[in-house]
Amino acid sequence: MAADSTLESQAAKRSWVVLLYFYMAALVGLGFVITGLTLALFGAKNALFPGLGLPRYSYQYDFPQDPNKPEERTEEQLRASKDRAIDERRDSGLDSMLSGLIIAGVGTPVLVWHLKRGRALSAAADKPAATTLSTPPTPPSPLQPPSVP
Repeated sequence: MAADSTLESQAAKRSWVVLLYFYMAALVGLGFVITGLTLALFGAKNALFPGLGLPRYSYQYDFPQDPNKPEERTEEQLRASKDRAIDERRDSGLDSMLSGLIIAGVGTPVLVWHLKRGRALSAAADKPAATTLSTPPTPPSPLQPPSVP
């Protein structure tokens, strides 16, 4: 009787640890999905609206070629510098969007598979212990003839 309760407690501990693993892995997958979607959305914003929130210092002030002789930049140089900054921001936005979609694409199957598996094991753990801990019947030995009633 005591051996049966020990087996049941070991099985309960083991199933608890397994469920914890599956739900923690699903949580990691959810983190990947949220991070990927956030990165993709910010990348889409930068790709579609590259001038939105572009700081002026990113294109207006270049390092002077000769530090002893500062020169004033012309409007054409400022416009070309701003266009270059907008193009770089659009490119980095597309890169971020693609990276975010890849991260979300990796996290989604991790989330779905581990969540399904954890729920299936959780449902199996709710069944009575007699069905989960009983040993399967042993098949007859091929060396012994079958018994006839």
